[in-house]
Amino acid sequence: MVYKIGDFANIVNISVRTLRYYDEIGLLKPEIIDKYTSYRYYTDDNVIEAQFITLLKKVGFTLQEIIDYKALLNDFDNNDDGVNQFLLKKQNQISRQMELLQEQYDKIVILRKKFKGKVLTLMKEDINDK
Repeated sequence: MVYKIGDFANIVNISVRTLRYYDEIGLLKPEIIDKYTSYRYYTDDNVIEAQFITLLKKVGFTLQEIIDYKALLNDFDNNDDGVNQFLLKKQNQISRQMELLQEQYDKIVILRKKFKGKVLTLMKEDINDK
């Protein structure tokens, strides 16, 4: 099946503007571009590709990382170790972000325990001193 860009945007829940940008940067190319009207037409294969891009974005990949990952996948037969290393690198990056968030969370817990009720008292004293 072939879809005009507006219909395709509704199917994959990506705005027309974003689809045009994805085409411009080479992330998601329409299957057909009419050489006379420049209309973009997408296929069911593009639907799957758009869903894959959305999934990668949801797990924290940047657009450039998605472009790089897709390039690795296109050469998967010759570079399966590269694909694995790419995913491992992203997994390690996310793991580090989780560690940093846990540290921030732990500090907030300590602050809540240490200053329980005292922050408001200190603020009131500061206002009364003025």
